[in-house]
This record gives sequence, structure tokens and C-alpha cells, in this order.
Amino acid sequence: MSRRILPQVTAMLLATANPAMAQTAQRPAPNDMLKVADSSTSAMLATLERSVEAQLGAQLNSAERPETAERIAGFKKNLFDALRKRGFTAEQSMQIVVATPLPAVGR
Repeated sequence: MSRRILPQVTAMLLATANPAMAQTAQRPAPNDMLKVADSSTSAMLATLERSVEAQLGAQLNSAERPETAERIAGFKKNLFDALRKRGFTAEQSMQIVVATPLPAVGR
């Protein structure tokens, strides 16, 4: 968000949250508002970083298990067989299997 827009947005949020407070409270200095915004952004980024690390850790833990490899092999084999059954050549089927990503959350 632009540093010129941030003070206006903050003032609007304050007025919406508590109109009486917005009328009586003195408007914070732009530098103070930027410090609050920077602090909030840093806190959100730290939370996001922990979340991404947890998700990646869970994916790696799953990928390390032998049964995960078995399930991936089953998925790829079933895809290959289904493509062959639909009339694709073995070479075409293999190209599609190689190009097909594994099912994943968030895709």
C-alpha cells in the first residue's frame, strides 16, 4: 500500500471502528502510523513463515514414508493404464504421466 494512502486508510478505519473516538482523538502522525503498519506486517510475515515451514515439514514427513511412494506409484500406473486404454500410445502415455503433477492441496 502506498505510504501516501496509508494515513487516509488508517483514519477511515478508526472512524468506522469507533466514530466517537475518531471525532475526539487526535490523528496520529504519519510516521507513527507507518511504524504500526510495519510492525503489523512483520508480525503477519512471521506467522506466515511459521505456517509455511509447518506445511513444508508435513509434506516432507509424508514424502519420506515408504507407503507414500507406493501411493504415488499407484497413481502414476493407473494414469498410464487409463491413457493406454483411451488409445494413447505408450510413448504418449509416458509423456503425459511424466508431465502430470501429483495431486496436491492448493492447486
